[in-house]
Amino acid sequence: PASTYRERNRYMNHVKAGFGDRQAGSITGQDLTLFYDALLSKGQSARSIQRIHQLLRAAYNWALPRGLVSSNPVAQAICPSLQSDPLNPPAMEIVQEHLAILEGEGHETALVVRIAATIGLRRNEIAGLRWKHVDLVHKTISIVEGISASPGEGLIVTETKTGQHGHGVLSIDDGLVELLEDAYASLEKRAADIGEEISNNAYVFSADPLSQRPLSPDVLTKRLQKHMKKHPEMPSFTLKDLRSFCATQLHATGADVTTAQAVLRHQSSQT
Repeated sequence: PASTYRERNRYMNHVKAGFGDRQAGSITGQDLTLFYDALLSKGQSARSIQRIHQLLRAAYNWALPRGLVSSNPVAQAICPSLQSDPLNPPAMEIVQEHLAILEGEGHETALVVRIAATIGLRRNEIAGLRWKHVDLVHKTISIVEGISASPGEGLIVTETKTGQHGHGVLSIDDGLVELLEDAYASLEKRAADIGEEISNNAYVFSADPLSQRPLSPDVLTKRLQKHMKKHPEMPSFTLKDLRSFCATQLHATGADVTTAQAVLRHQSSQT
């Protein structure tokens, strides 16, 4: 897919920046280890560095039997390991209290929290949600794409995190339908005020008057963080925590693992 191609190029651009015109055969395991350490100190995630590590390993594995290199330094390199964040689903009462405040302020983040809490969308999927994906009559939301921030390219449309397996059509409750109706009514008013039509590709979340450009997933995170900082007296949560909350609620209502896997769109039922 084009999104995978762009992602691979983004990772390899880091390699080009780190090693310039050096010959592949002159790079050592120590060089790669120091390179990974530098990327980590500059804010790259361990997951991104692992993907770079995998791409380099595949490249050297291809080159080795063809005599282009004499050894594979990736085998001697130390790559940062992934550390799973502990799951921290908030209590129902806490989610409801924060929602009440956000809705009372008429804040768009209330809709973001409601979507994440009730159907477990990831933040890049929330950012990629378009109005054509929302069916207010049949009360469903289709998940088909996400938004990612790419260095040098800005915001790009990607597949969901789990690719085709991440696609889905999920039912939504009356409360969420009402919030979405209010949001669309606001968009209709803005469009009418400037005498324009709403595009079929308009985004649910956008800073653009006609919602033609998506928000960065980071903006969704920062808005929620800003709200949490305003209310230090209450336990806080993140958008990722709300996926755990959704899973907890599914379990509480008696949903089996297969149903939870389908709603959260994980490739593995073990996850």
